Amino acid sequence: VLLLNRMPVAFAMLASGAAGIYWLNGWQPLVGILTGGPYEHVASFTLSAVPMFVLLGEFLSAGKFTKDLFDSTNKWLGHFRGGLAYAAVCGGALLAAISGSTAAAAATLARAAYPSMKRFGYADSFSTGVLAVVGTLAIMIPPSLAFVLYGVFTETSVAKMLMAGVVPGLLTAIGYGVTIFFTVKRNPELIPPAQAPVALEDRVSSLVGIGPILLLMLFMLVGIYSGAVTPTEVGAVAALAALFIGLFARRIRRAEFLSALSGASRSSAMVLTIIAGSAVFSVFLTLTGVTQDLIAYVQAAEFPRYVVLIAILTLLIILGFFLDQLAILVLVLPLAFPLITSLDFDPIWFGVLFVKTAEIGFITPPMGLNAYVVSGVTGVPTRLIFRGIWPFVLIELVLLSLLIIFPGVVTWLPYNM
Repeated sequence: VLLLNRMPVAFAMLASGAAGIYWLNGWQPLVGILTGGPYEHVASFTLSAVPMFVLLGEFLSAGKFTKDLFDSTNKWLGHFRGGLAYAAVCGGALLAAISGSTAAAAATLARAAYPSMKRFGYADSFSTGVLAVVGTLAIMIPPSLAFVLYGVFTETSVAKMLMAGVVPGLLTAIGYGVTIFFTVKRNPELIPPAQAPVALEDRVSSLVGIGPILLLMLFMLVGIYSGAVTPTEVGAVAALAALFIGLFARRIRRAEFLSALSGASRSSAMVLTIIAGSAVFSVFLTLTGVTQDLIAYVQAAEFPRYVVLIAILTLLIILGFFLDQLAILVLVLPLAFPLITSLDFDPIWFGVLFVKTAEIGFITPPMGLNAYVVSGVTGVPTRLIFRGIWPFVLIELVLLSLLIIFPGVVTWLPYNM
């Protein structure tokens, strides 16, 4: 009801969670939870990676590097019908390789791509839906904050978790491209006629502009896998490197620097406030015992193990409609992970499935964080964005099914790297 009356997501979760806690336990427990819960939920070393990845995206955006990335992919793919959307997918996949935050990736890509898509006549629902969905690639393609958090909570190898996301991430990008193809074929009025092809020399020369981003990708990968920096620290190191690259290229001056700091502060405040609000709502859900009761029931019923897996993933998808993915991680993993491992499922494979359901949660209403991020950047109402997202939700469910049926797609690379 609060969301339908346009209360911001963070405060809707805070208000409803507080009301529920008061209803169940009274005034004093509510005061105790409000005093420390939201702060403790946000003030963690691991979560410090979030504002750093957001700052990295802001420096790249301030230096116009993300615009170069989108312009280059557009020159290679723009002559196809719906070429700007395909370019957004390719640019988003490359951006995901240097941004572990899906919200930061969505915001950065929206700033770079939406003006061009608007200028060429793409329907707002389609263009913003694509941008919101493509931003979720950052949660799957390493470095991914979700895999870092999963590894920390379950004591699973973070390096193996990051490598496990490579193939599913690329398959997801391909799936988005296929969805765009059939959506455009079914509804040609969503996009303008194809652009004229760009000369081959211009295409090749455009690759020079994305050199700094490719260099930064290599820098981050070497830093993580050599052990020089941890996956949590790499966002800060990469943000500093992006700043130096921008200063060296004379693309970041005082105005751009202050704008990047301001943008990073605003985006980080929004994301972290949602996480803080979800902390109160998570306590309310924990007090009701509904999540624990559902999982305990599944465990006691002695269903076949794949039925248990499907039930847990279904629960995660349903929770993703209403909760922040970090809240789900904290709430469900302590019970779901021991249950999954007791059934002899591979923890790394389950981690990818877990993150995949989180990816779906980032684009499904009413929570759909990426839709709100893109709406904040573009000014397009969230109801239009969600309208353009639904075809991609279907392909996400298909890809999740494929990862369940063929676990080797996930496990081959991390165990053979």
